[in-house]
Amino acid sequence: MQSPSDYPVLDFSTTTLPEYSRCYCKVIDDVFSPEDCAALIALAESDNEWEQAAVHYGLGASQNYVDTSYRNSERILRFDHKAAELLFRKLLPYVPELNELKTGTPYSEKIAGVTGLRMHRYKLVGLNERLSFLRYGPGNYFRSHCDGMLQLPDGRKSFVTVQIYLGDEYVQGGATRFWSNNHKRYLDIDPKPGRVLIFQQRELTHSGEDVVQGRKYALRSDLLFVREPLGEEDVDMW
Repeated sequence: MQSPSDYPVLDFSTTTLPEYSRCYCKVIDDVFSPEDCAALIALAESDNEWEQAAVHYGLGASQNYVDTSYRNSERILRFDHKAAELLFRKLLPYVPELNELKTGTPYSEKIAGVTGLRMHRYKLVGLNERLSFLRYGPGNYFRSHCDGMLQLPDGRKSFVTVQIYLGDEYVQGGATRFWSNNHKRYLDIDPKPGRVLIFQQRELTHSGEDVVQGRKYALRSDLLFVREPLGEEDVDMW
């Protein structure tokens, strides 16, 4: 059986989007069982109703609006520290390369903009407790966009999106589609139940393609980092 830490980062240079060859993206199958997926959907529905998903431009409750020509799907927004911690523990073994972002480590420049001689690093500390459960029926979609990098009041920052596909296995369409800058080329990641898609928020333009048949369920959140000064041993390297 493959060790979680052995799952490779997607090599964009071998795909239709070679210009993203230095960008971070990971596709990991069968992280969650069908029972896990059903339990997560049940958790979302346990005390909330599905509502029309909004477009956000800030952290405030008033900083959003509905535009179904751009984003047409349903959502349950749940703030759940316990669930976020459990999910983070499950995902952490799959992303050892994200434990620390600093100059000289792979993907740090593209993920966090860490370049040159810097006196700090970003430490991975958890999953955002803001859990966005998504439901897409036939004809639903989310048009092309880049995910925003959050700066939370307590200092935590998001650089990486986590998308967990929850079902169903018979859905047609609904891929997460990464786009070239000119929107002439793309790469599709199908919403296979139990699959986890983890990718940097900087630069990677993507969309949620139209669902043709069935219902696509997903859970979206962010990996969060805190900025720390480098230790003496790190500074001595430079």
